[in-house]
Amino acid sequence: MAVSALKRGEAVVWVPPRAVGERAFATEPRLLVGMTGSEGLVVQASSLDALPRVRSVRLVFDARDVNLLPAKLPPLAGAKLRRALPNVLEDRLLQDPQSCLFAPGPVLGDGTRVVAVIDRSWFEFVVGAFERRGMRVTRAIPGQLAMPMQPGADSLMCIGDGIALRTGRHEGIGWPASTDSRGRALALDALLAQRAMQRDEPPPDRLVAYVADDAWSRPLAASAARAGATLAIEPLGVPVDDGIDLLAGREGSGLGRRLADVDWRAWRWPAGWAVAVIVAFLAGLNLHWWQMREESQRLRAALERGFRETFPQVPVVVDPVLQMERELAGLRARAGQSGPADFVPLLARFAQALGPQAAGAMTAAEYRDGRLVVHFIPALVQAAGVREQMEQAARRTGLRIEFPQPGEPVATVTAL
Repeated sequence: MAVSALKRGEAVVWVPPRAVGERAFATEPRLLVGMTGSEGLVVQASSLDALPRVRSVRLVFDARDVNLLPAKLPPLAGAKLRRALPNVLEDRLLQDPQSCLFAPGPVLGDGTRVVAVIDRSWFEFVVGAFERRGMRVTRAIPGQLAMPMQPGADSLMCIGDGIALRTGRHEGIGWPASTDSRGRALALDALLAQRAMQRDEPPPDRLVAYVADDAWSRPLAASAARAGATLAIEPLGVPVDDGIDLLAGREGSGLGRRLADVDWRAWRWPAGWAVAVIVAFLAGLNLHWWQMREESQRLRAALERGFRETFPQVPVVVDPVLQMERELAGLRARAGQSGPADFVPLLARFAQALGPQAAGAMTAAEYRDGRLVVHFIPALVQAAGVREQMEQAARRTGLRIEFPQPGEPVATVTAL
């Protein structure tokens, strides 16, 4: 058993019982938060929304929400053991074992193990609330094991309207109490009587009580006097680390647990509308593609028909546009005319685009397949701004000039 000090940016949070916490967990000051201060651990009430900003938390779950069950377990480990625990402990639970979270503790001397059992939905609700706010949960401790044991004494933890009694290293129970002094004293009497019945032995001669407020002092003193036990009252401290961590019972990744918590039934209608929109979009897209395909086929048929009417001597039509350009170029050549992509017209238009500096800027020009490859003096076309001006001037005369390599003084000129 060890009491570990809080790290910087870490807090201890005593979680209220499920009966109270589900309706007032986030907005009402039902949480007890302990943080390290100048005078040690400072404990104050807070709601989840008003919780001070910390990086990590240790959670102490109310003892009334956690059962500690000793049992002989099969020699399994990990996920196999977690799957076996609901069947092993089913007869000792009052609710569906599949709705419970099981966290096995260390092996005891007689070969048994103590298993901490808590409602899974409540546990995930609490832990998830802190994780969604960016706080990492480092440990989740049963309330009846959160206070230290002292030799020859039982330990009590009194918070709000609940009492946790620790009677052994891995033994303890939770008990409800009221908010008035007399009701708390009667609850303490009943808890000590229940302890005597379970262990078949008289109450201990000494009680150590860890309290959240001084209002517990009088009922504790009265109950201890009736039981004939000496009483020591101490403030709440950092919970002890005694081998049982409820986080060990969690399964899967954080993303998987978040997805499992989603109520997918609430998303049925939005999902249905989303699917309907996607189906309508795909149907419209395919209809538009089919219409464009039909239009493309009609245009191609019209081009092919016009080409055959103009050049009936061509036996096979593969690409009517390209074949039309070639036939027109042949007609111009036979008539002694030049086309816009021929060498002389292309060079003339390019010289016109460059202006007076054309003769001094070019060092060589090559013509091949309707393209003019021009070599420039490197110093004249090195700047990016000069190249942009040349491209704009060429575009105004119906030409396109491209520099394939940024650092090379070579450009390709074609007709638009």
